[in-house]
Amino acid sequence: MTVAGQARLWQWAAVVYGVCAVLFIAYFPTVVVQGQQASMIQLWGPSVIVPVSIPVLVTAVPALLPWRKSLLAWIVAGLLGVFILITALSFGLLYIPSAVFSAVAGYLHHRAPVEDAPPPPDDWPGIVRHGPSGP
Repeated sequence: MTVAGQARLWQWAAVVYGVCAVLFIAYFPTVVVQGQQASMIQLWGPSVIVPVSIPVLVTAVPALLPWRKSLLAWIVAGLLGVFILITALSFGLLYIPSAVFSAVAGYLHHRAPVEDAPPPPDDWPGIVRHGPSGP
């Protein structure tokens, strides 16, 4: 597998993990209301999915756009880091793996042009060959 292919897998892993975090936040019973546990979606309705899915939409940008993937992945990792710091006391810590996956994807996208490039040809003029015909 090429390094660019690995980078794409890491970026999509960040998106998939973000979707799992959104579903966990929306449907896991985390609040006690009148002695019963309730999920966010039971308290505020389906509209709660919109604000908690914003990090997933941001994470999907480098996975969907075909240009500047390394730069976009690093920007997304930074934006997710800021989002995690701001919302750390509520649900922001759930997005840490998504930010890490995006940072790994940015690193791999940066390495991909060098490591996936074809090797240089053996017949360029700088090679000195010693063989049956002599030097």
